[in-house]
Amino acid sequence: MRKKYIIVATGLAFIGLATSACSSSSSSSNNSSKTSSSKVNKPKKVVPSDTAKDRTWTYKNKVFDAGIETYKFTKSEIRDSATDGKKILVLYCDVINNSTKEQDPSNVYMVVHAYQKTDTSNVQLATGMAALDDNGNDPLQTYEDNLNNKLLPGKTVKACLAFELKNNNPVTVKFDNSNFDNIGQEVYEVK
Repeated sequence: MRKKYIIVATGLAFIGLATSACSSSSSSSNNSSKTSSSKVNKPKKVVPSDTAKDRTWTYKNKVFDAGIETYKFTKSEIRDSATDGKKILVLYCDVINNSTKEQDPSNVYMVVHAYQKTDTSNVQLATGMAALDDNGNDPLQTYEDNLNNKLLPGKTVKACLAFELKNNNPVTVKFDNSNFDNIGQEVYEVK
């Protein structure tokens, strides 16, 4: 419930940023059933810029450049959900603040959406939370904290996005620009 409030509260700030951009031109083995990764180059040193908000938003080769922030997706996995009997898709990423101001990486949920087909519909997935480990800890806590903390200018953190699955069908993750127009997508297998 806490995440929903954070997302709603920070979403308003993100809409303001998007509008200004437009106007200015240790877990157990049963927690994971499949992991995939792609080779991502080491991040270059970022020089924060006042004009980062003016950059064209793109999605290519698992890199979502949203002007003031860049999300480089490094790995995905299926984990047990905090909801009994459910699974989540976890997308790990490096988040880079390209601007000269602190940013809220969790605003990405405003423009990144996951969809999965059921028997009757293509359903937008809700955000998810991982099941606690044997010690009662959230195995994704550090990544979730990094997504919800204010990211300093020019800095990079490791974070994750999580979506609660409806079934074992593939998940299509769609990336939108500041006008909420789709600019790319990625399909993740669920097995």
